[in-house]
Amino acid sequence: MDKIIKTLHLRLDSTSRSLTKNAISQLIVRILFQNGKPLTLGQIGTQVASLLQTSIAEERIIDGISKLSEKNEIKLIKDKYDLTKSNRRTLEKRYEESKDRLERIIDNYFTPFNSSKESIIEWFSDATVEFFKAYSIEWISDLCYTKTDRLKTKKEDIFSHISRRTRHNKDLDPTDYDSLIEKFIDAIIYRKDVDLDAHLWQYGTSAFAANLLQSSVGADPMSINAFRDSKCILDTNVLMNIGLEASEYHDAIKKLEVVFEKLNITTGYFHITEQEYIKTIANKKKEILRAASRFSHEVIKATDDHFLQSAVKRKCFLIEDFENFCNQIANPPKRLDAVKEIQIFNNSEELDKEIEIAQNDSEKREIINNIYKTVTGNDKKEAPLLHDVGIIAGTEYLRKKEKAFILSQEISVNRYSHSKPVKDDLPIAIKLETLINMLAIDNGGTNVNPLDFSTLFANMIRFDLHPDKNTFQIADLSKLLDTELQIEQLPADEVIKIAQNLHANRLKGLPDDEIGLALNREFQDVKLKFVQDLDIVYENLTHEKREHQIKSSKLDKTEKALKERIRLEETTAYEKNVLISNLKWFLLLPGAIAILTCFGIYYYTEKTESSYNNYFIGIAINIVFWILSSITVTKPKLFRRNEMLKIKMEKTIEERFEKETS
Repeated sequence: MDKIIKTLHLRLDSTSRSLTKNAISQLIVRILFQNGKPLTLGQIGTQVASLLQTSIAEERIIDGISKLSEKNEIKLIKDKYDLTKSNRRTLEKRYEESKDRLERIIDNYFTPFNSSKESIIEWFSDATVEFFKAYSIEWISDLCYTKTDRLKTKKEDIFSHISRRTRHNKDLDPTDYDSLIEKFIDAIIYRKDVDLDAHLWQYGTSAFAANLLQSSVGADPMSINAFRDSKCILDTNVLMNIGLEASEYHDAIKKLEVVFEKLNITTGYFHITEQEYIKTIANKKKEILRAASRFSHEVIKATDDHFLQSAVKRKCFLIEDFENFCNQIANPPKRLDAVKEIQIFNNSEELDKEIEIAQNDSEKREIINNIYKTVTGNDKKEAPLLHDVGIIAGTEYLRKKEKAFILSQEISVNRYSHSKPVKDDLPIAIKLETLINMLAIDNGGTNVNPLDFSTLFANMIRFDLHPDKNTFQIADLSKLLDTELQIEQLPADEVIKIAQNLHANRLKGLPDDEIGLALNREFQDVKLKFVQDLDIVYENLTHEKREHQIKSSKLDKTEKALKERIRLEETTAYEKNVLISNLKWFLLLPGAIAILTCFGIYYYTEKTESSYNNYFIGIAINIVFWILSSITVTKPKLFRRNEMLKIKMEKTIEERFEKETS
């Protein structure tokens, strides 16, 4: 829970968002520097996505580029962005300085050694990355508060961590292991000079930037767990957006389908929604056909109606085309996009009865109508009002036995949901935009873990994508430390309460700045009750919680490494088996048959000038036979065999892993 709060605080806090923009800008600068040539906006976005392992909103790339343009660090030439000449010269100089600095550190602190200098430099860089993955908070603490000396208290842990990493490095001479580890600890913890400070700042701010960037992508585990294994009741307005190519949510719904499949979210609707959909589309059909008959194709193409625009995208031109389009959408869609089926949830007489009772309840109708009237100033029409009351009642009935929520764009339905308590971490209703935001559909979805920045950090160092030394200041890092310490010092029940309130505010679809403001206020309120001066408390604070996290992380990494080793061994054996089979069936067997054919022709035909034609004919027949047999028999047979071997391999991996960890 602590990690989720920290991550969402970084994502929502206004200062952190500004710092994240700086991190993106620096990423763009380094990408342009590494490529050495101008790149389009799309190419920059692709490379940023490759590094983050997910695409991010184009607006974020544009914001980063705008920031760089304002500072005259990049220029736009023929729709492509490039570094200014002065900035490229500056970066080249800094790159050389960084290389020279690393060599000076090795010469000053790690000589003599028996390994190659290149191997030592590579090891030192890798060891520094591992150090910051596990102990960046302690480093920031010592940087910000000179009296803490937190790194010294971690000396043995750091020694053990770096020792394991070093002794697995096959590029180093084994005789160097002990001295390198001891000298690393001495340099990182005890030594102070300009080169070491610059080196640690470069890696420390890279870890900070990676933390900011990773926190801004992917759905948090709390949101994932909330929506997992639930029922999503689709309102009429959402159903009408599904399948319409011109809908503003068309692409988002495609991505939503993938997430729904992964989280086992069942989609469907009630009969009352089906009836309202059919009636609404029937009325819409009249408008569409009226427009198609009265206006030219050019005028229709210029409208902003997403029904007409979808019809145009489907190549509708004649009035008959538009009528066919209306018939295609006359009934509710059967799938969310291509795979996820949309069901009808009225499979219970009791459910239908609950909906009917609610629709006949004047008090419930009045509640929904008053909500609508407060927002719009008008009474809600009778038919939509009855539908809203019914869909809410049906969902409340389902929520007595299972997780369920309404996906709706309707004001009255969502405002009613805000007035009711969250159950199973889910609201009664949620807007489509809010769900997309919470599950980070455009930012990694459920495939990217925003809580773990280690891979991104390592890649930033590996590809020399670290931020400029002036991008961040000590005060920026101090803010991250304060947030970390505040959360660690809070009682567990207060952390849970803050997390629940944060989750509830996100479910309401409040703007990020409002959610961030509420989160900061809660922090301050709790801090006033429970937290004394940060310096004093941190000095005396027990570190059992942090030790447990580090040990758990080490255990996870060990198990992961073990499983990867087993998988590598079994995969190697599988690939060897496949290779032998391919050689046997596609090379040795056809070759043997071809040789036998040539021998047969040699012994059973007379030697004449035309006898060579027999060899060509024989080989040609062999080739044709081989191609036909490969397509019809050999390939399908080998494919089935290889699939069975894959299944067997996965089972063997699991069995070996369980055996070696038991």
